[in-house]
Amino acid sequence: METLRKISMLQVVKLGIPVAELPATVAKEVEMLGERITSEWTGIFGGCALWYDRIKIDWSGGVWRFTPQMRTGYRVEWSAPQTLFVLPAIKIKAGSTNYLGYPGGNLFLLPGRKVWIDDYKIVVGDRKVIFYGACSSTNIGTRTRFM
Repeated sequence: METLRKISMLQVVKLGIPVAELPATVAKEVEMLGERITSEWTGIFGGCALWYDRIKIDWSGGVWRFTPQMRTGYRVEWSAPQTLFVLPAIKIKAGSTNYLGYPGGNLFLLPGRKVWIDDYKIVVGDRKVIFYGACSSTNIGTRTRFM
């Protein structure tokens, strides 16, 4: 079970509250938590070959940015010279409904569906982020909840 202090720090980091507005004793811990999230969960990762070759994940001020990247031409090693096609970034901000559309469906491996993300939860101990949202279903106008 997480302590109230840990839960509070995660909320401060998640909502992107400026460290300058916090007491000095808490500010340092919040900065360290933010640095840990940035160092462990951001970077460029191999992607789903069906939709993109790799994905760049950024996190800053409580906003996640997923930028899918695709190579053009034949599949070769990343170190070889080639043209890189960067798709528009998909942004998810805590505390608001984020409409990601069809690109969000591809990101969350729900092809052909529109996606909305309402919130996310950071579980530092398990090194995971849980996104809460909905996707369009086959019935027009309905949304199915997912986690």
